[in-house]
Amino acid sequence: MHTPTIPADQQFFADLLAGLVLNSQQLGRVWFAHRPTLLPEGAFSVEWPRLDVVLRGQYGNRLIAEQKSLMQGEMLFLPARSASVPIFDKPTMLLSIVFAPSWLGLLFHDARSGESVYPQRNIELPHPERGERTAMLMALTHLSASPQDQAIIQPLALSLLHWCRKVVSTLPEPGLSRGDFLYQSVCNWVQDHYAGPISRESVAAFFNISPNHLSRLFSQQGSMSFVDYVRWVRMGKARTILQKYHLPVGEVAKRCGFPDSDYFSRLFRRQFGVTPGEYRARFQ
Repeated sequence: MHTPTIPADQQFFADLLAGLVLNSQQLGRVWFAHRPTLLPEGAFSVEWPRLDVVLRGQYGNRLIAEQKSLMQGEMLFLPARSASVPIFDKPTMLLSIVFAPSWLGLLFHDARSGESVYPQRNIELPHPERGERTAMLMALTHLSASPQDQAIIQPLALSLLHWCRKVVSTLPEPGLSRGDFLYQSVCNWVQDHYAGPISRESVAAFFNISPNHLSRLFSQQGSMSFVDYVRWVRMGKARTILQKYHLPVGEVAKRCGFPDSDYFSRLFRRQFGVTPGEYRARFQ
């Protein structure tokens, strides 16, 4: 019986990542790009977090003096909306990993000195953003304020590479399109960020799609509109809080993304037939 194998390009990156995590003693310092107030000419701004790993040779970021000569094993982490001016003036082999909300991107550069740089290989693997990956990216972004803590930062970066290896080494799930993954990713994101301000426009911008595309996604993939889904998630969280905690209704509303407690109470009664206070009384 034929054993399924992952595609050739995917196997290439799986082998690269295996080499990194199995020889972790060769990995060096993790540097951090900054978020400039004004984007300099020639700067490359990243919408989503990215990790550059120098596999061989020398690579650099022209925006920061001490980052102009990164050597083999060193890494450059770019938090979301940070910027860099890549330096490829010496031969280098570079692995870039992009952590987009609904996919994982991998790019391999094999640059000769002074040449225009385009990735020789690149793939995008659908993967929803949540769980351990999100936690590691948030931790690295937070640690960018204290880059000297390399005893914490380097093991965290290695854990992220382990996670990437696991994803890249996994067979693609049959029958699951990128649209399915994008829909799942948006739903997961709403479930994780329901307490904050959410709009169709802001979520669409975060996932780098148009608001109309977001609306079509929910009409095609889901059973309710985007606005109704957000309300459904928030109301579900509100019920859980009312069942478990004795908090003022205004505080419950705030924790579920409703700054107006009266509006929250009206919506709750319309959906469940009782006020938040009456609902909570059932569990006392």
